[in-house]
Amino acid sequence: MSMWAIVPARPLEEGKSRLAEALTQTERQRLNQRFFRQTLDVTAAVIGRERTLVVSRSEPLLAIARSLSFETLLEAPPHDLNSALAQAASAAQQCGATGILSVSCDLPFLIPDELRALLDVAHQGDGLAIASDRPGTGTNALVMSPVGAIPYRYGIGSFAAHQEAARAAGLTLNVVRRAGLSFDIDTPDDFEQMEEIRRETIPVKLAASSGCAFL
Repeated sequence: MSMWAIVPARPLEEGKSRLAEALTQTERQRLNQRFFRQTLDVTAAVIGRERTLVVSRSEPLLAIARSLSFETLLEAPPHDLNSALAQAASAAQQCGATGILSVSCDLPFLIPDELRALLDVAHQGDGLAIASDRPGTGTNALVMSPVGAIPYRYGIGSFAAHQEAARAAGLTLNVVRRAGLSFDIDTPDDFEQMEEIRRETIPVKLAASSGCAFL
């Protein structure tokens, strides 16, 4: 099996508009770029740079991806997520992909092991696995093998929509629930929770890395 990762990315100036109450536009763009690079680091660790495809209509983001040795695809109209993913999946398939992992770009605590767990669950079943957001209504990551096994159904209620698409195809869509896969950033409350978690965990990590023991 040749698994590819697809990372769809909106232009930096458009992403996370719902955080306008908490962050300036410049701060939101920096946050979006940080998430983007972090997502690429994780997919590179699991899938590889040569099989991670960034799809976007943002030339600056595509340039960043190319500078880091990732594959890129300029998104063609219509500019919506499902269409972008379908375009990227088709391009990856032409390059030999037999399976696709699509992953959102706003998962600050995502780690490689969680993506590996998602892939393992898909491999053990019908080739399909999904990770929802915390409310259980959206889709943060989706694995499908073979390519095109079900259509992309991102949007409001996408978790249920993807499950329905799998049932219509006579397939089982296995669910994986992991903290890093479910914790996405959409609202000011999400952002504040993320910052609280970072404030709580970073001192612990620093102490552990320095070998300090508090007596």
